[in-house]
Amino acid sequence: FLSVKSFQSADDFHPAASAAHMFLLLKVGTYVSDSSGLWVQLVALCTGSGSLSHAILRTIAPTGHLHTVEFHQQRAEKVVEEFKEHCVDHLVTIRNQDVCKDGFGVTGVADAVFLDIPSPWEAVGHAKAAMKKHGGRLCSFSPCIEQVQRTCQALTERGFEEVRTLEVLLRVHNVRPVTLQLPDFGPDSGSPSSSSQAVEEAPPAAAANPASLKIKTTTPPREMPGHTGYLTFATKPRT
Repeated sequence: FLSVKSFQSADDFHPAASAAHMFLLLKVGTYVSDSSGLWVQLVALCTGSGSLSHAILRTIAPTGHLHTVEFHQQRAEKVVEEFKEHCVDHLVTIRNQDVCKDGFGVTGVADAVFLDIPSPWEAVGHAKAAMKKHGGRLCSFSPCIEQVQRTCQALTERGFEEVRTLEVLLRVHNVRPVTLQLPDFGPDSGSPSSSSQAVEEAPPAAAANPASLKIKTTTPPREMPGHTGYLTFATKPRT
C-alpha cells in the first residue's frame, strides 16, 4: 500500500493517467520506462512533478520497477526527495539527462514506455531500444495534433503496430433531481358508475395535485473551456 501525501499540481491523477494505465496493460511486476514519471519495469520521459510516477508505482508495486528520465536537474532532485519520503525510492531509478539525445539509460528491460515531452517522435527509437525483445506497449501524451501526427509517423517507421490515438477531455455533468408530472389520461376504462364513484371518493388533495415522479437527471455543459490532450498508443511486436 502506498500513501501519497501531496503533489505540486492540481491536475495530479488526471483522468488521462487512468487511460494510460489501462491501455499500457500495467499490472503488478511490470517494468516501465517513463519520461514524465515512474513506471513498472517501465521507462518514462519527463518526470515533472512526479504525480504520474506515483500513480504508476501504485500499480506496479511491490515487484515492478520504474525508470524515469527528467531533463531539469532541480525537478529531478525534488522528486527524489519525495520518493524517499513516501518510501518508494527502491522501486524507482531516476536519471537526469536529455532522453531525445541520450535515451533512457536502459536496454531491453521495459514492458512499457511512457513519453511526455514536446517532441516524442525524437525519442521513439530510444523507447524501442529500452523495451524487451518480446515486445511491449508505448504511450505518448501530446497537447497538439501536429505532435501526434509526427509521433504516429515515427512509430510506423520504427515498426510499431496497432497505433491508435485517443482524445482526452474532462467533461463535467450537472446532476440534479427533477420532478416530473405524470400525464392525466382520464378515468380508467370500466362502467360509468364505478368511474364516477372513484372520483367522488378521491380526496381533495389528490384531485388538486396530479401524481408526480422524482428522478435524477444529468446535463452536460454547452461549452467546455479547457485544454485537450491526445494519448497515442502503440505496440512493439516480438523480435
